[in-house]
Amino acid sequence: MRSSITLLSYALLATTLDATATAQTVPDGAPPASSGRVVRLAKEIEPSLKGDASRVAQYIDFYRSRLANDSRVCAFEVTGEIQDEGSLVLDGFVEFAESREGLQSFLETLGFGEIDNRVEVLPSENLASKHYGLVKIASTISYDSPERNQSAGTTCLLGEPLYLLRIVGDYYLAHSVEGYLGYIPKTAVTQLTQAQFESYVQAPGVILTSNYTVDAGLELSAGTRLKRTGETNEGVECELPDGKTVTLPKNICKTDEPPREEIDRAIENGEKLLGVKYYWGGKTAAGIDCSGLVQICYATIGINLPRDSNQQCYVGRLVATRWHRSRLQRGDLLYFLGPLGRIRHTAIYLGDDQFLQAEVPIVTISSFNPEDDNYAPVRDKNFAFAKRLW
Repeated sequence: MRSSITLLSYALLATTLDATATAQTVPDGAPPASSGRVVRLAKEIEPSLKGDASRVAQYIDFYRSRLANDSRVCAFEVTGEIQDEGSLVLDGFVEFAESREGLQSFLETLGFGEIDNRVEVLPSENLASKHYGLVKIASTISYDSPERNQSAGTTCLLGEPLYLLRIVGDYYLAHSVEGYLGYIPKTAVTQLTQAQFESYVQAPGVILTSNYTVDAGLELSAGTRLKRTGETNEGVECELPDGKTVTLPKNICKTDEPPREEIDRAIENGEKLLGVKYYWGGKTAAGIDCSGLVQICYATIGINLPRDSNQQCYVGRLVATRWHRSRLQRGDLLYFLGPLGRIRHTAIYLGDDQFLQAEVPIVTISSFNPEDDNYAPVRDKNFAFAKRLW
């Protein structure tokens, strides 16, 4: 099981550790203190709290580096321009409304009183509600920019699920399977409705364990995941994103079924901590915080996760976003935003809208369902995305 876990390189994490450690002055899972945090942050760059119009770009970049999430996994591209009459126009896009409003609060704290906030919260309306996609060719590159001088970010494989955020010329800005954010050529993507997307990605699937060339000349790479439609003496029948079918040798096909018994054991071990008091930095029955709870639950089945929620969120496959939760399965890791847009809480999904979390004052089971007695409206609102470890 451990060998099948998708882990982004810890070298990627190392580039953000300093910034996350500095920004996280409020404990994971603790009540927010957003206004004080904004003032303290503003004083770091302008002790007098008197902003300089010529430094607007620097202020926005400072906010992004300190209170927005890693731009490789969460969209944040904002510009600011002072108009002749003195007002500040903000333009661009972010993935979460909290980032948009947090940035405006930060700039207002620096004395910019008249702000025309035109920043778009994704996904964009230009997608016409078709916010989903599948890679339809053997592989394609996700780039850091839609411009000509772009650099490669990662490779996306045939059948890979994509969460589309906006259309930019000949590209989609999209999240790939590990959550990586980049610009993917439209010619490589089948854009889908939610129903079409779920019909493919939520069906039983197989993962190729080695490269394989299909008769038609299609070269499939190891790691490709395809929808499984049946099995014959000749092999495993799979459906491609364009609806065509192929038959693959059984010896290179691995089921993508999750290890239910191990997941249940991790959750059962976590539920033994129900009622334990919240303690920032704790991960024992004497006191525990949100990321400590997640870390301990999975450590009991041999999976070692980073310590903080804004480190753990790099691990695994992206399976849910703020605007699409129907793929959630028992054992998925949930990530939540603070009021200023930064990831600062995590929990374990139990199924049926329930999740296990450590927050002030104790470890508890909460719900996304407004009809439940344990409904957690704040968590429901600030849910960001979910990752799956297998």
